[in-house]
Amino acid sequence: MKRKVVIAASLSLATLAAAYVGGSYYAGQAVEKTMQKQHDWLANLPYFIVKNHKYQRGWFSSTETTTLQVRPELYRFLLEKEGQPLQTFEVTYTNHIKHGPLPLLSQFNFIPYKAAVNTEFVFAADTQKFLAKFFGEQQPINIENRISFNDDGVVHLSVPSFEYEEALSGIKANWKGLNATLDYGGDFNRVTLIATAPGITGEAKSKGQFSLADFSLNMQQVRGKSGIMLGSTSAKIGKLDLNLIEGTPLKLQLENLSYVGDIKEAGEFINGSAKIDLAKLILDGQPYGPAVLIAEANHLHGATLAKIGDELTKLQKQNLDREQLTAALTTLAKTHGLPLLQNDPQLAIKKLEVKLPDGAIHFTGEVGLKGFVASDLDKPVELVNKIVAKADFAVPRKVVETLALWQARNVFGGPDTQVNMADLDFLAGQFVEGQINKLAEQNLIRVEGKLLATTASLTKGTFILNGIKVPLPWETPAVAEKK
Repeated sequence: MKRKVVIAASLSLATLAAAYVGGSYYAGQAVEKTMQKQHDWLANLPYFIVKNHKYQRGWFSSTETTTLQVRPELYRFLLEKEGQPLQTFEVTYTNHIKHGPLPLLSQFNFIPYKAAVNTEFVFAADTQKFLAKFFGEQQPINIENRISFNDDGVVHLSVPSFEYEEALSGIKANWKGLNATLDYGGDFNRVTLIATAPGITGEAKSKGQFSLADFSLNMQQVRGKSGIMLGSTSAKIGKLDLNLIEGTPLKLQLENLSYVGDIKEAGEFINGSAKIDLAKLILDGQPYGPAVLIAEANHLHGATLAKIGDELTKLQKQNLDREQLTAALTTLAKTHGLPLLQNDPQLAIKKLEVKLPDGAIHFTGEVGLKGFVASDLDKPVELVNKIVAKADFAVPRKVVETLALWQARNVFGGPDTQVNMADLDFLAGQFVEGQINKLAEQNLIRVEGKLLATTASLTKGTFILNGIKVPLPWETPAVAEKK
């Protein structure tokens, strides 16, 4: 009896072992197709050029090695210098792939996956030497990708913290690390990204200091019917301090800056909104804020946006100079952009409010097209008749005076100036007073106590400014010449 139990147990273990080995081999075949799909997605991005790519499949594990070069067109206009070769930026990474069904068994993790992938980066010698100053023996970036059997996956990314100091130069830096999680669909039509970075501080002797704290990013998107990624994106900075000593001194403190964006689909149209909030900004001792900006773009033709996006990706992959790129963008707008104008698009700043030491700035405005047809491009008057726009703006009079005073001091002031500052301030004040009165007489602004305000609208070719109809250039009667 005991012998039968031993034989049965041995057969069961052998069967499980055979199943595991066979499962790993089968998973290895499936994983290779998945990794190729992910590589193709990366290679199609307009940011990189694939210099080298190879895949070596084993029974229980595989390796994939890729060398990427940042596409020079992304930085050519910034770094290119005449007579000097353009610097290139490359990175090589190796994916170490453990096949399923239990790729994390050695870590006592019994959750089944198609594969678990760890990415190792190999930088150029000079780049690695530079990074070692900060991270030492640590890997500058760690990435693990756990792929489910339906090709959905979760990527965990981390950048370790470090402290850096140069005694001679007085440079100090303290980076507190970054952690991010990317949850994606196997077809890349669903993405959720959550990233947090506690902050970084830095200091340079005789130059200044800076610090940034509590950065976070949250993005949740799914692909819509038109091909546009829909969903919400939010980002936040808890605090930013900047103190520049060298050159023109500057001291800036920022608290609670946040961004929230949302893209939705309504039938065949895309509606987008963005909101920026700032709790407080202190600039050279002067407090500003709170401030809020709310902007919208509505009734945008989704299929056209998707087509323009695809065409822009193709352009980014081409080696175009400034003139060629400008010409290509013009052609793109004329060839694929007209449906955007033909479907009554609307752009708006729903709210802009900024509290200042001397009051607050208020602005709202919107512009759209109604009934546009392609032939309107050749008929400026007809095009203007299709525009629907309005704006409302108010600014404290003291703000305008202060800006004029700053400008006058920047132009005529300075440590070596012999101009009397009191006289300069008086002249600047008189100039502003004269300009305000002149603009008010021409009905270009309204003086409402301590505020300067303007409202304007344009509907069906009728332009109203501060409640008064203003004839457009082609409506103004020609003045007869005197003989």
